[in-house]
Amino acid sequence: MDGVVVVNKPGGATSHDVIEHLRRVAGQKEVGHAGTLDPMATGVLVCLLGRATRLSPYLQELPKAYRGVIQFGIRTNTQDAEGEIFYQKPAPHLTEEQVRTTAERFKGRIMQIPPMFSALRLEGKKLHELARQGKEVPREPRPVTIYKLEILGFQGGDYPTAEFEVECSKGTYVRTLASDIGDALGVGAHLKQLTRTAVGNFRLENACTLEELPDADALQERLIAPADALAHLPQWSPTPAVLERLRHGNYVQAEHPLWTPGGHVVVLDSEGKVALIARWLPPLLRPVRVIQG
Repeated sequence: MDGVVVVNKPGGATSHDVIEHLRRVAGQKEVGHAGTLDPMATGVLVCLLGRATRLSPYLQELPKAYRGVIQFGIRTNTQDAEGEIFYQKPAPHLTEEQVRTTAERFKGRIMQIPPMFSALRLEGKKLHELARQGKEVPREPRPVTIYKLEILGFQGGDYPTAEFEVECSKGTYVRTLASDIGDALGVGAHLKQLTRTAVGNFRLENACTLEELPDADALQERLIAPADALAHLPQWSPTPAVLERLRHGNYVQAEHPLWTPGGHVVVLDSEGKVALIARWLPPLLRPVRVIQG
């Protein structure tokens, strides 16, 4: 099986649990995803089967959208509700206006320090492995972009909560965003709940549950063709001779008014299937990843 399936990951399951389910159903090992979700989180997990696993870098770069709940006055070591509480102090004075005003400061391009409980690697070791050993190491801030951040509702009390929506770039840790907002307010916070509602054009309302994928036939019906999954990139169908040159790693001279210098181009075969991914460095098109073969 080759293609993409959009799964609504249930809470409590890891992204790897979803992949293992798909491997059993499909009867194949070549299954992956285009961006993990924490076990606590629910929502859109873009899963890749067969040759489509080679598309991962071009789907991971898509912007993501989430809906979640921040709880103020409580800090945890994981920055979400699954972690151990290390700070707790009531914040009944916090107002909705304060939260909205502070959230505005986090829109646009910001610097974010990745959490210790993450899959990022340092000298070959995952940060969460070091964190579970009680170690904390310096992490360099990384630039991320918050395209949209909207406070949808606010519930006051000793430990107030705020429901929010966020659209952000690849690499954004939403639990870190929640924690940073709490720190900026001077009361601390953690991410209480999170649902990923979209990855690019893959939306939650079109995702299927694992219960809807009981067997290979059901999975096959929900598969999205690789070319359709890459609809956000320009696509080009060259002559057979030019395609053969690209498949063998040769540069070809090509141009198109919709191509972006330095951007990727999806090269299709005569049947409209994805043959390879190329990068356009005017006036040359350079193959970077072969999908077929």
